[in-house]
Amino acid sequence: MKRICFLAVVFLVCGQLPALAQQNDTLPNFSVHALTKNKNQISWINPYPDCNQLVVQRSYDSLKFFTSIFSAQSPELVQNGFVDNQFTPGVTVYYRIFYVQQGGKYFFTASKSADNLRVMADAQKNNQILLPGQPLQNNETIIMFRIFNKERDSLLYMLEPKDYRHFKDSITTKTKDTLSIVAENEIILKRYIPKMEWKPSVFVFTNNKGYVTIALPNTKIHDYSVKFFNDKNEFVFQMNGIKDPYLVVDKSNFLHAGWFYFELYEDHHLKEKNKFYIEKDF
Repeated sequence: MKRICFLAVVFLVCGQLPALAQQNDTLPNFSVHALTKNKNQISWINPYPDCNQLVVQRSYDSLKFFTSIFSAQSPELVQNGFVDNQFTPGVTVYYRIFYVQQGGKYFFTASKSADNLRVMADAQKNNQILLPGQPLQNNETIIMFRIFNKERDSLLYMLEPKDYRHFKDSITTKTKDTLSIVAENEIILKRYIPKMEWKPSVFVFTNNKGYVTIALPNTKIHDYSVKFFNDKNEFVFQMNGIKDPYLVVDKSNFLHAGWFYFELYEDHHLKEKNKFYIEKDF
């Protein structure tokens, strides 16, 4: 009788296991499995037939800096998954799922990492036995410097301290870029963008008296035309079939002082885009 009761309990527990596994995979829950060192599988069960958008997001921080890495083409599918092989190996990666239902309701799942699963998988390959609750061997915390771009919407580099020192020295001595510490081990890289210096055109320019001048080479064998625009990029007027190698355009054609833009075409092909300034007459 005792044996029969024991078997009944075993069958009852085993019968509940699929249901528990399904519950752990059902949105807003999902599963993350480390397939290899460089591949993580994210899978889920969707109980919402009215789901019209589902996006998997990844971050190296469990709370912020998530970026979208996968958008389901059929978000309403009951079972679906995605394999991520683009993350930085050797660091903890976090995932979450963003999904939207009809009517505009949207949800973010809690973030989840496959780091512990990956360590356990490696241990099994090495015939190591890890009991539930047992501390993972060699699971030391590695300090990593995270380098973000200026907008902080993408992670550029994950560097160990020795590599970060070399990186910092290279930035300081070889570039005009700057590094700014915004949080513990979080760095912002600001690229130096030189200001573009305006260079007057040699074809369309203002002369020493302030008149717009057009100087063109080989006007007998080329077909030239010029379009003029104001500082709001609004079309002003156009000159076609220019055959004179040197023309002076009256200021009255431009109506006011200020910056004007032009497009010079040679044989119907754009030759130059530039601008010129007309000074105010006193």
